[in-house]
Amino acid sequence: MTVKGPNNQMRGRIGALTLLFVGLGFGLVGLRLFYMQVLRHDFYMQEAVTLQTRDAIVAPNRGTIYDANMQVLAESATVQRVTVNPKGVIDEAKVKKGITAEMQQQKLAEVLSEALELDYDVVLKKVQKTSSMYEIIAHKVEQDTVKELTATLEDAGCTGVYLEPDTKRYYQYGAFLSAVLGYVDGDNKGVIGLEAQYENELAGTAGRIVRAQNARNQDMPVEYEQEIPAQDGNSLVLTIDSDIQSYLEKHLQTALADNPSARAGVSGVVLDVKTGAVLAMANLPDFDPNSVYVITEERYLNEVKDGVQKILEEAGVEAAISDKYYQQGGLENLPESIQANEALYNKIGEARVNVLYKMWRNPVIMDTYEPGSTFKLMNVATAYELGVAHKQDSYFCGGSMMVGDWSQPIKCWKTGGHGSLTLEETLVNSCNVGMMQIAAKTGKERFYQFYKAFGMTGKTGIDLPGESKGIFHDLNDTSAWNEVSLAVASFGQRFTVTPIQMVNMVSAIVDNGKLKKPFIVKEVLNADGSVKSTAKTEVVRQVISAETSAFMREAMEAVVNGGTGKNAYVAGYRVGGKTATSEIQKQKGDEEDRYTASFIGVAPMDDPQIAVLVAVQDLPESAPHGGGAVAAPVVGRIMEDVLPYIGVTPSYSEEENDRRELTVPSVIGMDEYQAADALKQAGLAYRIVDNGGGVVTDQVPAGGIKIPANGSVILYYGGAKHTEQVEVPDLTGLTPGECRDKLAEYGLYLKQKGVASSQVTGETTATRQNPVQGTKVNIGAVVTVDFTNTTGVDDR
Repeated sequence: MTVKGPNNQMRGRIGALTLLFVGLGFGLVGLRLFYMQVLRHDFYMQEAVTLQTRDAIVAPNRGTIYDANMQVLAESATVQRVTVNPKGVIDEAKVKKGITAEMQQQKLAEVLSEALELDYDVVLKKVQKTSSMYEIIAHKVEQDTVKELTATLEDAGCTGVYLEPDTKRYYQYGAFLSAVLGYVDGDNKGVIGLEAQYENELAGTAGRIVRAQNARNQDMPVEYEQEIPAQDGNSLVLTIDSDIQSYLEKHLQTALADNPSARAGVSGVVLDVKTGAVLAMANLPDFDPNSVYVITEERYLNEVKDGVQKILEEAGVEAAISDKYYQQGGLENLPESIQANEALYNKIGEARVNVLYKMWRNPVIMDTYEPGSTFKLMNVATAYELGVAHKQDSYFCGGSMMVGDWSQPIKCWKTGGHGSLTLEETLVNSCNVGMMQIAAKTGKERFYQFYKAFGMTGKTGIDLPGESKGIFHDLNDTSAWNEVSLAVASFGQRFTVTPIQMVNMVSAIVDNGKLKKPFIVKEVLNADGSVKSTAKTEVVRQVISAETSAFMREAMEAVVNGGTGKNAYVAGYRVGGKTATSEIQKQKGDEEDRYTASFIGVAPMDDPQIAVLVAVQDLPESAPHGGGAVAAPVVGRIMEDVLPYIGVTPSYSEEENDRRELTVPSVIGMDEYQAADALKQAGLAYRIVDNGGGVVTDQVPAGGIKIPANGSVILYYGGAKHTEQVEVPDLTGLTPGECRDKLAEYGLYLKQKGVASSQVTGETTATRQNPVQGTKVNIGAVVTVDFTNTTGVDDR
């Protein structure tokens, strides 16, 4: 049987169908291509770029922070971020030689963990994450470490590791000015202090580096790289003077050492009276912003330990916590039994973080306290401005006073009474009864008006984050703001303020009544160093007249010359101020009352330049008592350093001649007549030992040394001074005269500091000496001794 092939008609149909299916296929492909290349072009383009490129962020250099003299306080330097592309770690050529993928991953993890001091298992887990093309191994790696790592990787033949530019913040002087500067987090973002306040200025703008990669996920040559440069941040020039800051911190450190029971530490601020510029600000204990999560201060460590032990006791858990955890934190530094208990670990971590927050605080602007007697300055200034108090007015203090419907008399700190006082004397003696009488004449409404005018109801506006404001009575509540609360407010009790509010108010009182906005950044500089903006003094308002201000300066100077502030006296300088001893609330477990001792000093009083506030916070009643005894000497020592530094020339009165220091001339080789004449010209007396006649063969002290004006130079004729050293005796508790006599026995000189000679009594005793007892010194050395009065300086 013959089989016939398809006829022409069938062939045509088959051809048509074939063409139809082919056309349909090409049509579908075309539609797909149209969809991908036209409708979804951007999407697939981005996918292709993602597979073929690697994008790295380039961190900008954060702006530098300078002090007022362009000394660097904080700056950023380039470091590296170490990353891994897990897809690029495995070299197939090595696999063919028997070096498995796993072996290559393990080798890389070993190199990285050793060079960067990281946990091997953590690094290996990232290296083996082949579903990812980007894993960060380490941040902020120093250049020296990077250099060593690069060489080790090359020697080991490891691939897939990349370096990306990063920056690291360095605080040049550790804890110096730490509460003001603040710190940055791991992303170089400011967290507290100026770093946070000026984040937008300091931060800069990040750049990018886009690198092409080949099929093996390795970088292509540099010509395939595109870089968008980072824009560095702007810099800050502060009003802070590092030398004045050093003086403040030095003396606050001494104050803290002298008052270890000050539970909340010590704080201080130095303000330029005429401009509102902050020259120095400090709080102790402080922290190091280079290692911000590390706790080193014993009081903070003890607080963490107490908190953790309490948590463990409440949980019924017995565990030994290492000191390393208390200092550095970290889950790995806790016992495994606690690591496994997430709820317990979180509670312990929270206890540590709470202490860190306390450590980072800036109490000068953030913490409030009852100002106590320093607030008497506002009370008197207000009454004098209103004309309800005058210089010649008299006030009688019998030790207490009945006020309104209060059932008990409100007492003066001197319960025996001050007797009759003038307006100035109420301040000099810090008399509470006199203050209540003055405030009563002012009245509630006007008292509050001036309280508000002096800026006490709001924030000062200082350019630091987290500023608080004080809390005053509710004016609409007659049970809170009444005749009794006015009386108590007259001497600074039962309301709160911040230290910056207080020192700013006092600056206005002494600077002709001009209230200014304090500031701490003087200039903002562009990245190229040009000036972007400059801060200017901002007078908020005129609160009191120049006449009232002049009276207040006179009264404040009297407080230091003969009142409760006598321990702030500085020879050769006109210092004024006011003491305060303010009550604070007891905490649970306190067995005795507690208080804060403070002093605000101003100098020179004929032309005020600086105001200094020092607060020694949360002291027990049993500690040395009163702002005059505790805080005033600290302010005096700060003034003694700062005033000559800023160019204020000392001027000694007749009563202060014994405090002047004179430079001893060299008279060796002169006969007695010539030597006597030279010493007379220098204003110094002399005495002769080993008088063999002829010329001076030696002298004590040597030429060029400064000694007190009442000291004598020892001259040797034919002999020589003794070369052996002597040990400095203990002078603690001795009066100035006793100290001078004691030192003379050793051939040493006394430099007397502290209380004015006219105010020295039998209660004026040595509290500190330099050099300390037992130090070996040459004959003729000068021993500096601080004296304080323990009577007439209490102002509770």
